[in-house]
Amino acid sequence: MANDSSIRDHIDQAESGAPAGGRAIRDMFSTDEIFHRITATADEEFSRSARLLFLSGLAAGFSIGLSFLGSAALSAKVPSEAAWLVGAMLYPLGFIFIVIGRYQLFTENTLTPVTLVMTRIASLPLLLRVWGCVLLANILGAGAISYILATTGVLEPASAEVALQMGKHALAPDWMALFWKGGFAGWIVAGMVWLNHAARDTVSRVLITFILIYTVAVTDLAHSIIGSSEVLYLVFQGQTTFGTFIFSYFIPVVLGNTVGGVLLVAILNYSQTRQVRFPDRDCGKLELRWSEWWFGRHSGVPDLLSSGDRMEDGNEGEELMPPVSSDDHRKGSADASVTLLQYGDYECPTSFKIQGILEEVLRELDSEVSVVYRHLPLSRRHPHAEHAAIAAEAAGRQGKFWEMHKRLFDHQDNLDDDHLKTYAEDIGLDQKQFLQDLESDECRDRVLHDRRSGIRSGVQGTSNLFINGKRYQGEMEIEEILRAVNRVSNGLALA
Repeated sequence: MANDSSIRDHIDQAESGAPAGGRAIRDMFSTDEIFHRITATADEEFSRSARLLFLSGLAAGFSIGLSFLGSAALSAKVPSEAAWLVGAMLYPLGFIFIVIGRYQLFTENTLTPVTLVMTRIASLPLLLRVWGCVLLANILGAGAISYILATTGVLEPASAEVALQMGKHALAPDWMALFWKGGFAGWIVAGMVWLNHAARDTVSRVLITFILIYTVAVTDLAHSIIGSSEVLYLVFQGQTTFGTFIFSYFIPVVLGNTVGGVLLVAILNYSQTRQVRFPDRDCGKLELRWSEWWFGRHSGVPDLLSSGDRMEDGNEGEELMPPVSSDDHRKGSADASVTLLQYGDYECPTSFKIQGILEEVLRELDSEVSVVYRHLPLSRRHPHAEHAAIAAEAAGRQGKFWEMHKRLFDHQDNLDDDHLKTYAEDIGLDQKQFLQDLESDECRDRVLHDRRSGIRSGVQGTSNLFINGKRYQGEMEIEEILRAVNRVSNGLALA
């Protein structure tokens, strides 16, 4: 029975630690569990590169154009006063693409990343980076669809006339009316995100998205991205100017969407979870300092490891999860009877000390042991640690992980980007490939994967060591570690 319970609990928890099943009722989440799921999504968004955010935002902008196209075409097919009510049935089309395809839409980002900023786990400039990148991409994508519809024969004459009227209707209200329309639309869309995180299946998410976004359409509210498609269609038809679009429509609606999404949803739902924001974690240790929150480009989420994270049920911090595999960075023979594994941070003196001890053990015991290294960047304390780990992975793609690994530990006080480039040159890397890999999602994902495995293995800091997959609990001194290695090599358990 205990094993069955462990399997069930493992299934009901995502790799990020967010619940995949409710604690009280398996198919229903509590408010704090929904909040926990949203923070996991926010962490993922903050960890994405600007390139990936932009491409995802561009896809969302293209998808929103489908809502404009579908609504105009269907409305033109219904010659009655109820035409708009029928045409609005295709208004949610682009949003369904976005929700199921996991594209980045600005109005959704008024909720998810804000949760980490409100809890002082991520900084304000980091949030503005996500918002700015996604919003720009959304507008470019939506504008591209509008340009195509306005300058080609995609729309039939009747549909083109309806599209023109939709643009004029969107632009008609005054500045304050658009702001308030945007506020209510932002509330509904951000609420849609909250409810979708409470759902456990695709059908439920499609129904939630359809009902709420159809409500936005039939109540004549203003959504910044789809409304931009409508008004930009006017611009490309020569009916209005870009200046009018920006100042008379875009600015008030974006502000309204933002206020509605943040104030009416994020803050209200956050207030319900203020005492249980992150189950089994000391939130105070996660929070950024106020100077970091206002001016830094930090996220405290990578530093969860130092805050007493909940370990996976069934793992008391003794077992390595996942076990060592051929994908790991290994020094020494893969056939060695003993494998030593360290989770380390290139900017951390403790990691440097342990790395030195392991090198000495490797020299002394030679073929009897091998050493494996996994990344554990504590970004809140060490702002260069994560990028240094990515640099090691970039070097690894050219077969020189360990050479870069040694350089990074030997120069812990000089890990800015200029020095990383110098170290790459010193060890003979192809500079062009190194710089490309340094910004690649693949190298970043590898580092984040190692970090998540550390959480799963119960690691709570950089003073850690695993011997043949078991947590070493002794002193981090060469004599003690050699004694433990000898016990394991003789078939005995760790003391």
